[in-house]
Amino acid sequence: MAVGPAWASSLWVLLALAALAGPVSGEKNSEDVRCKCICPPYKEHAGDIFSKNISQKDCDCLHVVEPMPVPGPDVEAYCLRCECKYEERSSETIKITIIIYLSILGLLLLYMVYLTLVEPISLDIHS
Repeated sequence: MAVGPAWASSLWVLLALAALAGPVSGEKNSEDVRCKCICPPYKEHAGDIFSKNISQKDCDCLHVVEPMPVPGPDVEAYCLRCECKYEERSSETIKITIIIYLSILGLLLLYMVYLTLVEPISLDIHS
């Protein structure tokens, strides 16, 4: 099939353009970073998960858990039980992975169309 290499080269060109089309600055999207606190049940309060877009240095229970489910004297004991983690993800990597996946899926679909429509016609001509 002579069309294959042309599709492969255009695929790499599309991927390069998609990578260049991303944000030029080094800033993170607000959705790409977050602090996530998982707090287990405490006294009569059920366990809960809190998430907030803040900096890594402020990733602790006192900055993330809002509203605080326990009264003033129990805040320290409640926060000691919470586990807070700072999380980052790369939206650009996710986008490029999806583009590659969809491109491969499209190529397979085109190959299926070729096999079902064009190949039977070419076999009839050669027979």
